[in-house]
Amino acid sequence: MLVARNSFVLLCLISTAVGQSGNITQYAVPTPSSNPLGITAGPDGGLWFTEFQGNRFGRISTTGLITEFPLPTQERAQLLGITAGPDGALWFVEQDRARVGRISTNGSITEYTTPTFNSFPSGIASGPDGALWFTEYGGNKIGRITTAGSITEYPVSPLAVPYSITAGSDGALWFTEYYANKIGRITTTGVVTEYAIPTTTSSTGNPFDITSGPDGALWFTEQLGNKIGRITTSGMMTEYPTPTSNSRPQSITVGPDGALWFTERTGMIGRITLAGLITEFPVTNGSFPAGIATGADGALWFTNDPNQIGRFVITPAPTRSGVLSHIAAGGGWTTVITLVNTSSTAVPVTVAFHNDDGSALSLPVTTTQQGASQTTTAASVSATINPNATLLVSTGQLASTVVGWADVLSSGSLGGYAIFRSTPQTGSPSEGTVPLQSQFPSTVTLPYDNTAGFVMGVALANLSTSAANITATMWDDSGNVLGTQIITIAGSGHSSFVLPTQLPLTAGKRGIVKFQSAASGGITGLGLRFSPFGTFTSVPTI
Repeated sequence: MLVARNSFVLLCLISTAVGQSGNITQYAVPTPSSNPLGITAGPDGGLWFTEFQGNRFGRISTTGLITEFPLPTQERAQLLGITAGPDGALWFVEQDRARVGRISTNGSITEYTTPTFNSFPSGIASGPDGALWFTEYGGNKIGRITTAGSITEYPVSPLAVPYSITAGSDGALWFTEYYANKIGRITTTGVVTEYAIPTTTSSTGNPFDITSGPDGALWFTEQLGNKIGRITTSGMMTEYPTPTSNSRPQSITVGPDGALWFTERTGMIGRITLAGLITEFPVTNGSFPAGIATGADGALWFTNDPNQIGRFVITPAPTRSGVLSHIAAGGGWTTVITLVNTSSTAVPVTVAFHNDDGSALSLPVTTTQQGASQTTTAASVSATINPNATLLVSTGQLASTVVGWADVLSSGSLGGYAIFRSTPQTGSPSEGTVPLQSQFPSTVTLPYDNTAGFVMGVALANLSTSAANITATMWDDSGNVLGTQIITIAGSGHSSFVLPTQLPLTAGKRGIVKFQSAASGGITGLGLRFSPFGTFTSVPTI
């Protein structure tokens, strides 16, 4: 038994077309030139892998600790496929020794020889009948082995070369036929059905690995066809070419995000959605990812030449977690944004500022986190907020007042608020507080009171990337409709005004104004009520 004492980390933040990113860590396998290939999640929470040239099995914990278990026989064996069995052990195949084996989680190994000489078993999977099913690409057969070691073989068509196998959602086993360019199906009673893939020539097809998808269909790789295929349990097929030519997709599995993830021997990890959208993630130069599996830690684990096990952690794409419909800086105004992470995990966040016309608004800002402050001039600020911690973003002073709005993007849930502060040249400062808005409706309603010297101001942010016509419908406090007016706001734009100026029908009255956007994406808004005494307060929209 050997334990790895060295590993190296690729702090490789990869941005993709779908907005996702990931962190790749790689761990060196202790045995040199072991050529790890197959990998699967074990019943003990670790990942188990085969070493094609190392004559060993490896187990890697989700913290990166590697243990190796050598075969009990002295001869070298080419270990290929591995899967978790129904008996709490791992089951594997020895390609050149025509054996199927079992390894317990404590490393005890038992081996069984297949009836067919030179059967060359390659893939193995747990069946719905409590047995293990495996492919014999040398014998053109599908094998079945019970947990007690009894083997039955079922022939498929000549020169089919069955390679990989998986359990389908229909209670049958599905397998790839590498040279026949077909996908096969075998029932638990041994009845075989075959389906030709649309890419039919041997030089451009070659289905390699197969897995059962979350949509009930089977997904497979075409190693020489450079495609990902999908077949329903009724035999309907679709193929999706990879963006990189000669990508040589190999193993495929269901990821923790509900998409299919696959390895490419040209040094990439691929992702395909159920709709067929493919994204590729480069690993490192000179890498040859092979097997891939989802671990108990929610990460993707893959075997990688030369001599490594890789871990890929998916970073969720940031989404809009909140909006502040108004910010003001300069001319005596400051805005202090406070964001709070009440979750148990760190949350990356970006606060992006927008002008009235939707363009990026560059401001002097000071960020304060964990007692340290940093001042810069930028249109956005990014940080990671630790669990139960806060982030403060304060706008700096300018010669004249600049207004806009703030979009808060994060990969987790956040709360927060903003404080507007007005410091006049004479008189006392005044403040108003507004919450971070996490609802993005198409209609917002603002109560107003423009009587006795008071006046209501409003700020609206258009969350659509397209220009929006906002219909303002005005009522008095008796519920009488005063009229309507159209306000046009640019895509990702902002508008702020006092009601009597922009909507003169509200002058000297109380009531409500309903703002309704015709664009998709929604709007947000807030009110600021100014008094004849030079102070103001915030008023929420409804």
